[in-house]
Amino acid sequence: KAVDRLLNRMKANRIDLHLGHKIKGFTDSQVMTEGGDFHADMIVFIPGMTGSEWLQDIDLPKSPGGLLKADAHCRVEGQQCVYAVGDCGSFPGPDWKPKQAHMADLQAVCAARNVLAELDGKPATQTFRTELACIVDTTDSGMFVARTEGFNVMLPSTRLLHWLKRFFEWWYLRQYR
Repeated sequence: KAVDRLLNRMKANRIDLHLGHKIKGFTDSQVMTEGGDFHADMIVFIPGMTGSEWLQDIDLPKSPGGLLKADAHCRVEGQQCVYAVGDCGSFPGPDWKPKQAHMADLQAVCAARNVLAELDGKPATQTFRTELACIVDTTDSGMFVARTEGFNVMLPSTRLLHWLKRFFEWWYLRQYR
């Protein structure tokens, strides 16, 4: 439901969607896919579902996409005291599981607690909750989207959500500045 509303909002903003076809290549102004080619004024390609090149040289179990294969405890499959967090890992869970900083934070807490447990001679029992929570900002308004395994919501776009996202970004990033 939230995905449909988000896609409809993108279409209402004249964003052409080309979904479900593998990308074959790019030129300066064209994208070539298995479903056909199309013109683009600007192309931004972010391959978020494949592992980094240097990761391929590490002798640890990997997913078909080249990410470290981790369990629900963030532990790399078949390893002791080796954990994956964030974009380097492939984790069990629903198909819609997000790759976002919020999930990496939840995974980091889980992994840290499990490392401490293992170093203390105890089993790793901590798991993380898969959830999506974000404000999709359109520069002058924002839409809140949230999802868990039992919950799915998208709030209408408002100016207040745009300013809330700006505040949250400032608040969250201040610890790193």
